[in-house]
Amino acid sequence: MYTKNIGILLSSLVFVFLSQAAQAGCNAKINNIKNIYDDFGSYQAEQQSDAKKRLNISVSDIKNCQLHLLISTTNLNQLKGQFQAVPYYIKSDTQQKISSSMTRINLVGSSANVDLLIPSGTPVKAGEYSDTLKIKLYDESNKLLDERQFDIQENIQPSTSLSILGYNADSNSVNLGVLVSGKEYNMLPTLKVVTNSDVKLSVSSENKGKLLHEIYKKQYFIDYLLNIDGKNVDLANGYQRKFSYSGRTVFLLKLKLRLEQFNRQAAGEYSDTIRFHVSPLNY
Repeated sequence: MYTKNIGILLSSLVFVFLSQAAQAGCNAKINNIKNIYDDFGSYQAEQQSDAKKRLNISVSDIKNCQLHLLISTTNLNQLKGQFQAVPYYIKSDTQQKISSSMTRINLVGSSANVDLLIPSGTPVKAGEYSDTLKIKLYDESNKLLDERQFDIQENIQPSTSLSILGYNADSNSVNLGVLVSGKEYNMLPTLKVVTNSDVKLSVSSENKGKLLHEIYKKQYFIDYLLNIDGKNVDLANGYQRKFSYSGRTVFLLKLKLRLEQFNRQAAGEYSDTIRFHVSPLNY
């Protein structure tokens, strides 16, 4: 009887111990997902650094927990829009790549910062883009504790710039030297247009395609033709040209100028001012 009573008592103690261990499980939950930085909207293909969107994911009730997150996306790490899909990658200081479409991220304390990055140099057309993050919280035994979705909605704004390359690139004036009847002048700068949308180039001439004498403006002038990217331009009525974006973000437009035949012109300086203007087209 004495020995039997000891056996029952020990069994009871073991039973109580296991019950308390079971009650000490991890009950962590995803608390909040905050967007704390985002420069996707101003991304340009020629920028030197990757575009970045940073999220902070916080977790509550982390006592007795060793946790990690698994992150995947609906579009397999692509922002999908009307015109194209833009690849991006996920980065964190505590990440571990599981596959091309899934990333494991360990928490620091009760949260993790996660960066979504568009690699610099990626051609991206202006427009609306979206994807959905699928975020799952696991404990150390890979038990799923919680899961959330986070929608990404981005509006990449139209951006267009115009600059001058090559000959006389540091000056707004071009000296043609001695003017020779019928001569073509090739030593002109090249226009560089950088854009992430369809773009319109407008060209106008102050003197309607004529070089006017500096003093006798109404008496002496020389007609000329401007050639842009292999096409002669009628500056008497102005000129416009549209460029359609198709994954190409940089357009280099070489300029040439040819004087019309002339004779009996007065000696002196002849000049004109040509204005170039680019603007994005929104449809």
